[in-house]
Amino acid sequence: MQSPIVGRDAVLDELAAALGLDSSTPGRAVLLGGDAGIGKTRVVDETVERARADGVRVLVGHCLDLGEHVPAFQPVADALAGLDATPSADDVVGLGELATSLPALEVLRSGGVGEDDGDRLRADVVAAVAHTLEHLAAAGPVLLVLEDLHWADASTRHLVRYLLGRRFVRPVGLLLSFRSDDLHRRHPLRPALAEWTRLPSVQRIDLAPLDDAAMSDLLRGRTSRDLTADGVDTILARAEGNAFYAEELLDAGLAGGSLPENLADLLLVRVDRLHDDARAVVRAVACAGGPVTDALLRQAVETEGPVDDALREAVDLKVLVPVGDALRFRHALLAEAVLDDLLPGERRRVHAAFLRALESDPGPVAAATVALHAHGAGDPALAFEADLRAADEARRVGGHDEAAGHLQRALGVVDHAPEGHDVVGLVTLTADTLLASGRLRTAGALLADHLEHEPRGEGRARLLYTQGQITYLGGTDAEADAASRAALAAAEDASVAVKARVESLRAQVASTLGLLEESVERAETALRLAEEAGDDQTVAEAQTTLLRVLARTGADAAGTREGYLELAEAARARGDVHGELRAWHHLAFSHFNAGELERADHYFRVCLARGRATGRSWAPYGFDGRFFAALVAYLRGDWEEVAVLAQDLRGATRLARACLQAVGMLVAAGRGTPLPADVVTSVRARWDLDLALAVHSGTALVDAAADAHGAIQAHDELVTTLDAVWRDHLGPQRLRLGGLLVGRLAGAAPTSGAADRRRFLEAADAALAAAEEAAALAPQLGPEGRAWLVRLQAERLRLRWLAGVDADRESLEAFWRRAVEGFGAYGEVYERARSQVRLAQVLLASGKREEAVSLVEDATATAHRLGAQPLLDEAAALVPLRPDVRAEAQAVALTPREREVLSLVAEGRTNGEVAARLFISTKTASVHVSHILAKLGASSRTEAAAVARRDGLL
Repeated sequence: MQSPIVGRDAVLDELAAALGLDSSTPGRAVLLGGDAGIGKTRVVDETVERARADGVRVLVGHCLDLGEHVPAFQPVADALAGLDATPSADDVVGLGELATSLPALEVLRSGGVGEDDGDRLRADVVAAVAHTLEHLAAAGPVLLVLEDLHWADASTRHLVRYLLGRRFVRPVGLLLSFRSDDLHRRHPLRPALAEWTRLPSVQRIDLAPLDDAAMSDLLRGRTSRDLTADGVDTILARAEGNAFYAEELLDAGLAGGSLPENLADLLLVRVDRLHDDARAVVRAVACAGGPVTDALLRQAVETEGPVDDALREAVDLKVLVPVGDALRFRHALLAEAVLDDLLPGERRRVHAAFLRALESDPGPVAAATVALHAHGAGDPALAFEADLRAADEARRVGGHDEAAGHLQRALGVVDHAPEGHDVVGLVTLTADTLLASGRLRTAGALLADHLEHEPRGEGRARLLYTQGQITYLGGTDAEADAASRAALAAAEDASVAVKARVESLRAQVASTLGLLEESVERAETALRLAEEAGDDQTVAEAQTTLLRVLARTGADAAGTREGYLELAEAARARGDVHGELRAWHHLAFSHFNAGELERADHYFRVCLARGRATGRSWAPYGFDGRFFAALVAYLRGDWEEVAVLAQDLRGATRLARACLQAVGMLVAAGRGTPLPADVVTSVRARWDLDLALAVHSGTALVDAAADAHGAIQAHDELVTTLDAVWRDHLGPQRLRLGGLLVGRLAGAAPTSGAADRRRFLEAADAALAAAEEAAALAPQLGPEGRAWLVRLQAERLRLRWLAGVDADRESLEAFWRRAVEGFGAYGEVYERARSQVRLAQVLLASGKREEAVSLVEDATATAHRLGAQPLLDEAAALVPLRPDVRAEAQAVALTPREREVLSLVAEGRTNGEVAARLFISTKTASVHVSHILAKLGASSRTEAAAVARRDGLL
């Protein structure tokens, strides 16, 4: 049984419409092209299956790769063989009966038309096949499918031309597939296709490579083993949307490394058809590492005949393709196969030839190109110098991943660096560049390795400072504390500049640890030293720390925010991207902690947009913008936006993916959607790497647990991790965690036994005690913390009430009213609705039905918009809704983000303009517009605006 087809819904719909089998329009045809392995056969099979399910008679024939020995009309004979010799109950006539009146059909059935049978008999066969299709269509639509037409014989091509040009009276469709990468310049099907596509009844559809999302679904659907995100990304990059190549790599267990031998052999078959000169050109392009200009290639390759002839042959046989004035391989795996097939000496000679050609090139030469060929030719000194220049060129355009790769390669040949080169500076630069690309763990490992060889002196202090910065941004508080202290000790005899940086690092760590007095003292020292050293970046860093301390005291919020704005603008002016993102990040958090979610969302998205624009999408602060924008979207009830922000993750680290999955788990828990086991396992394994990931995924597990005992287990596991790893078991997250746990216990109490109820009550008392202690330890409790503390108190009273323990009904009602008000003021949509339903439960018990019903109706409307099925069930169990209220609740509801997009669309803004205004990508804007059109049932942006105005949505 075939697995479900992925990524081809649009093509299948287009095929169905083009063939017209669902209408009375006769004589429609589709030419379906695509490269080998792209998925044509799978699409054809699915189309055939759907057509047969709709009552279409489908005749399928396959062309065979038999060279000159293929029988005439072979695929047509194959297709007609599917007809019975005698008619069935549903048939108008059987093939045997047709053959009586059309003798040419019997010739076809008995083995095809031979070479000596003459043109007249061929013409008779063509006419007989057309008549047969028309005759069969009298009973209903008929679809003739001929696959792999690139192998078709001349007679079959002639038949196809006749059928395409014929005006069928009845519904007859033709689906003809072919490999586009087999159609070299002299292939007989090439001119035929050009002619056929001009016919009015013919539509050509070229099957494009699968996109990354579809490829990911394909890979995960084909394997039961744990396939890492990095493994998926590697296969995506190598397979380039080709399903067959991806499956071969997956089945061989090779996301990276050498190609499977059978796949390499298959790929090289095409190269083996080339003559020697063409093969020499192809090998040179393989060593070029990507597109190579025609001019450079001509200088680097030696052929016995004209280079033009060799190039033409390689292009005609679909090995190479022209791209502007350059040439590249038609597929990356083909380049890999050719490169792997070269002997070491052959590679060195080709790379050396390229180097000589580059030296004689008077125009600008990319340093990365020189570095590639210098490494390949065995010239490490030139490779070192070129890698440094290439890294600089990449960093200037935001290519931090590429820059880090060049710097790491330079470190690999650092023994060949010029005498006196600052190796410690190269190591710290490499670590900083890895940091900018989001690869903090790799940077940390690099520094740890070099610290072993740098026992003392200023060099060690510089390495420890950089290690401390990375640990501060990506490690635990305890690790950052230890790293900053080690840097301080090593910097006692260091230069003023190094001391300034180390003092600033310690000031940041002390602020995070709540050591505010030390933080201020260190920051002021760092500020003085940095000004003395003329280090503007460290000056800004120290100023940011002082503002953070001020923000934590709750004094002068407006002044603090103005300070962050000034720091962001100044950092941008001097080109300090990290400093700019840091300022935007802290500005966003000043609003977030104050419960100003809309302003927080704005600045988190500024951070996201600037990170994307500067190549720091996965770096600290750049990625934080995306993560916290997703979290704010969850809190504000824009759950669709959470999924949007989790798209387009190419280049993301596994930790970044897991963080976004943690927010997705909150949405899944709210909707009652089962949490995928592989996602839970992957995220749970990273609780020791990121505090926010642990907290949000852990609370989701509490909420989504199968029963109260599972909720207790998830709660206790998270608390244990917070204590053992983060030393933060009494952080403010205990308020939300406790509120959710006790809510689960209260819900289970009415159906639980006495022993379980006692355990639940003890757990609730412990959760409240921990939350109150955490609240007392917090420098200040914001709107979120206050709402959850009240909610926890309300849930505990609710538990006591439902467990049959005396509870003050007035206090119970008062706490739930405060919870509703608290979440309403904070803007957390889902928890406000949940609190409304639970307040309604109390009100119903007190006889206040009218208010209770109103609360339930309001909460139900919210739950419908969110798709929150557990809340819908909880509400319905209290108050069955009137039909009119239910209909209103189910009416079209746009998320806050969709309303923002819709208002801009109504102004006539393009997707690009919408993206710029809202600090999102153009692709994300397009996704929002598509969702809006679907929800409003509109076919265009103009119609959507009109519907929105009519329905009062604007």
